[in-house]
Amino acid sequence: MQDATEAKLDDWRERLEPMLAGLQDFVVGPDESLDNSVESLRDLEHTLLAETPAGQPPGEGLAEAAGGYLGEVLLTIGGGAWTWDPDSDLPVTDLGVGETAEPMRLVLDALVHRTGTVWSATYERIRALAATRRNEDRVWEPRRTDQPALHTETLDAAPTDPWLTHWLTIREQGFPEWSAATGRADDLDFSPESLLALEQIVRRRIPAKDALREPADDDFVQGAIWYVGEIARRHRDAHWRYTPDPTGTSKNPYVGRPFVEQDDHGNDAIPLLELEAAVLSDETGVLLDRFEVFD
Repeated sequence: MQDATEAKLDDWRERLEPMLAGLQDFVVGPDESLDNSVESLRDLEHTLLAETPAGQPPGEGLAEAAGGYLGEVLLTIGGGAWTWDPDSDLPVTDLGVGETAEPMRLVLDALVHRTGTVWSATYERIRALAATRRNEDRVWEPRRTDQPALHTETLDAAPTDPWLTHWLTIREQGFPEWSAATGRADDLDFSPESLLALEQIVRRRIPAKDALREPADDDFVQGAIWYVGEIARRHRDAHWRYTPDPTGTSKNPYVGRPFVEQDDHGNDAIPLLELEAAVLSDETGVLLDRFEVFD
């Protein structure tokens, strides 16, 4: 028989997805995105402050939805799951970095301090803890142990091709060393905005399109390919795909290269070709602009 705490947690999780959908439609608006980024937290915290005069309590629906989104973001970067705290009688996030965060308390903290930086500071602290955990355990990643409310969880979806399985394992395990070698490890946090940093790194290392296929640069390029695809996977519910090319003669760009694809929307991208576009262009933000192909 389900106890009262479990029932409250189940009720919270059932209400969370429609609450976040309403937050996007009626509060955030079409020009902003609930994309699990630190920028989205800053925007939402400023919206909360604008909607709540100093000294006044927040609207119950807005406070609850904002806390729900904050918790989802922290779980994305720190791993773990929602739990229910019987003492406060509120939902909390039991994070994979060894801490418990209380999103509803953080909503109240934002309204008390009114700096607009309470949530982003929490984000950066959890991100730092996750980075430390990765350095201590090279195969650790912030995996959700429950179902995200914003996107379908695909972190544990196993690719069917043995080559892709091996490639993904090698890239994931080697990421801490790869990112450290770029000199910009702190900027490579798997947020969509970090594509700006990756673009700068790639252009500095790769002077021309043909260099993307130079054997001497292969490990660097493979790491960049994986990073581009991982952002689509983590933020846009995309899946890694790979079609072998046994003869090595296929002219199909989707054959013999790992790519990412959204099952529901049919959008896809070949990360190597995205990197080529960035190297060939003189404009800033090419990778980020091309990321927008994903709904």
